[in-house]
Amino acid sequence: MKVKMILLGMIIALVGISLSWGTIGYAESELSSALDRAPRGIRIDEYFKFGNFAKNSANLIATGFGDKQAVQLTSDKNQLGTIWTSDAAEMNLNKDETASMWMYFGNRGQFSGDGMAFVMQNDGRGIEATSVDTNGNPSHGETLGVWGDDTKNMYTDNVALAKSAIQNSWALEFDTYVNNFSSDSQQDMVTDVFNKPPNFFDFDFYKTAPHLASAYPGKPSTYDIKNIGTTGRHYTRMKHEGVLISEYNTFWTLADGAWHHVTLSWNHTDKTMTYTFNDKSPIPTPGSSTDKELKSYTTQPLDLKEIDPKNTGKIRWGFTGSTGTNYETNLVIFEKVPGIVNAESTAQLTNTTTGSKVTSNDTVSAGDRLQLDYDLRYLGGQKSWNNIVANLKLPKNITFTSGTVTYQSGKQETIDLIQLDGQDLKTTLGQNLSEDNATATLSLQGKATSTSSNGTSVAVAATTSNFIGDNAVTAAPLNGFKVKGTISYMSIALTGNSVNGETSVSAGKSVSLTGKVTYDRGYPDSNANIKLHGNLNGRTLPMTALSNSDAQGVFTYTVPSTALLDGPNQLTLYASDARGNTSRNDVQYVITLGSLKLTVASRVAFTGTLTGAQQELTSPDSWDVNVTNSLGSGINWTLQAAASKFTTGVDGTGMALPANLIYQDGEKTANLSQGTEELVRDDAGGVTNVSQNWHGQRGLFLRVGSGAMVGNYRGTVTWSLVNSVQ
Repeated sequence: MKVKMILLGMIIALVGISLSWGTIGYAESELSSALDRAPRGIRIDEYFKFGNFAKNSANLIATGFGDKQAVQLTSDKNQLGTIWTSDAAEMNLNKDETASMWMYFGNRGQFSGDGMAFVMQNDGRGIEATSVDTNGNPSHGETLGVWGDDTKNMYTDNVALAKSAIQNSWALEFDTYVNNFSSDSQQDMVTDVFNKPPNFFDFDFYKTAPHLASAYPGKPSTYDIKNIGTTGRHYTRMKHEGVLISEYNTFWTLADGAWHHVTLSWNHTDKTMTYTFNDKSPIPTPGSSTDKELKSYTTQPLDLKEIDPKNTGKIRWGFTGSTGTNYETNLVIFEKVPGIVNAESTAQLTNTTTGSKVTSNDTVSAGDRLQLDYDLRYLGGQKSWNNIVANLKLPKNITFTSGTVTYQSGKQETIDLIQLDGQDLKTTLGQNLSEDNATATLSLQGKATSTSSNGTSVAVAATTSNFIGDNAVTAAPLNGFKVKGTISYMSIALTGNSVNGETSVSAGKSVSLTGKVTYDRGYPDSNANIKLHGNLNGRTLPMTALSNSDAQGVFTYTVPSTALLDGPNQLTLYASDARGNTSRNDVQYVITLGSLKLTVASRVAFTGTLTGAQQELTSPDSWDVNVTNSLGSGINWTLQAAASKFTTGVDGTGMALPANLIYQDGEKTANLSQGTEELVRDDAGGVTNVSQNWHGQRGLFLRVGSGAMVGNYRGTVTWSLVNSVQ
């Protein structure tokens, strides 16, 4: 028998060794899987610090999006990990603030423990703050590193117990392990109270599943100490406020292998915190379903006297996580850090053919022109929203033709649709968003398409696009809709001088195009029922109707001067009628808005010694005559000049100089003193330096007569720059 017992012990030891290695391999595989599926966040090392205490298990790790994207709080048994915002990233309680993050609780289900807590605190220990045992050592397990520690039932009153928690704090716990003693035996309770880690915080709690709940860790009334019959022993329950728990699945668990999104919104006026769980679809383990996880939220009032007793208006925040005999992999990825950048993004699809917004499950017709707008807004913060990359997930059944980014500053950029890969389009914004440039709108123009032509509808799924900056990440969900298949027999074309597809115009001038709308078959709609839809530089212009006084389908479309921007303007035009038809095609037209500008030296001097004979004087000064043509090449312009008489008086009075201002260019000679003369005719665009070759026998000369008298003379040259654009 002794030999058998020894052999049995050896077998048990070997099994233990085998399980130990299996656990390590499992944990590594689970972490790798979680990181492979991790969402994009911000690099967090700039804004957070590790809790300053021995054996802090927290560390920063990389995801597929780069280094230091995630914080891992725990990974094994009996651990405590904390991470806190730096002083510069403290939350301002006097402003509305939002924090958002993705959280991962492992995949061990009912075998996990113990969870994480979001904590706001003004504890005097700062980043050293944790819950502590009676020896002053950081405690883990049921406390989550933030609640009071009732190990071995050492406290007889809740005041003393509350002092072992993080002080001046409010915490939202994500409790993966229900600390609910299950035995009805008082003796068992006494034994557990004295010999085991505390396991009573959730005792008599009206729900028995993992949950979210909030309370004040350092407030005595958070803890309810109960006697165990007449044994002289007692246990502690924790009062739960703002509880969120699944009401749809008895076995609901946080530790389901999915990434869960959480948003916390502080309303400084109402002094309330709203926390929302699963406000974005969870990112599950491959092959699993997240149907059981539904969005839930609650709003809780916060007592500033509890969390900010010195009325500083600031509060440090962060995460704690702990494990006991049960354990889990606890990970957090931050999208938005309060106080650094507060930003938001929204998406809206508009049917520009009908002029109506497309809401969930609305139906558009194939051929309808659509405009998809992503609006980004900077709401405030310590820094600007930097280096924003738009990762767009565009809806199906739309053929996109153009796109622009327009900033509050008025600057505009073109979105390169060549980068479109299926539904995915990635583009980097050229400007940061800040208080002085707080908005950016990405507008994409397109046409609804359908594989059906018999009037049946095709469902288009909802999409979500992300906008990722160095210090904030936002999402813009777009609702689904339907496309009804149709066939259009309507087309549009430009006519007359407009067929060349472009023109140039100077500032203050409008542009009119001529064209015609035709039908391949059937009877055309009346002119008054045919609408023209214009889009200029990504902006929708007001609809205009054809006139019944014109011939069938004939139109003149005018682009007002106030709508034109400097440089090339891209106009897209299509037609629709009252029967629901839209033209199969668009017409494109480029309008270049520019100007002709002349710069010339303000003063040029001629000097010389009179000889008593006719002579020509040159100037040692540069005329610096430059023509800037921003209308574009091919626009004819003419430079003209005329000279006044030269006199010793300032106002043209006094002694006159017998002289003429002469222009020579090797082919012609012109006397500017006899009236306006043409010097140069050209159609070059950009900047033309007219005077760069004015030397030797070319340029302007002062031809002085033989009767000239010594003196200082003055005259004026009047320059004229004339263009052919009307």
